[in-house]
Amino acid sequence: MTAGNDIHKASIAKFSSFIQTAEGGIFTRKTRRRLGGKLGLSGRDRTRNQFWYKVRNRVRTALKDLELFIKSADESHVKQVLTAETLRPVVVSLLHKGDVRVYGKMPDVSIAEIAHLFIQEGLRCLSEHNKYVTKSHARTIEEAIDLSSFLVETFKPESERIMPSRYVPTM
Repeated sequence: MTAGNDIHKASIAKFSSFIQTAEGGIFTRKTRRRLGGKLGLSGRDRTRNQFWYKVRNRVRTALKDLELFIKSADESHVKQVLTAETLRPVVVSLLHKGDVRVYGKMPDVSIAEIAHLFIQEGLRCLSEHNKYVTKSHARTIEEAIDLSSFLVETFKPESERIMPSRYVPTM
């Protein structure tokens, strides 16, 4: 067994109690058990591809449902559900998934793009809603966004990179 598999199993193990007791949500108890490695494939999900196809579609639908909830619910309802405390595990799992399971592997470009999205939208939101942002702060915010764009480019394969001339090292 590889170190990556051991880490994956350990990260799934923390959901053991949740898998056994959770009600509602986007997955059935049976799907949760399969995701947690407690139940094999059977019945209608005879292949791994069919199982993962169904799971991916369910998650896509759940993300659209979440967006619908955020757009349509009263602000008080949204604030009760979506907090830094409830979102932190999701954000950490999302951004660190590539690093945690395979040692020495750089995050792929999709993870870098998601991190950039958080930085870009987060800083813009904070600066737009704060009337005390100075020109110096605004410049620093734009530089941070620019830096995160640069970092995304560094994760792309060399053939796909679009490095602005200001980032090209000079000799």
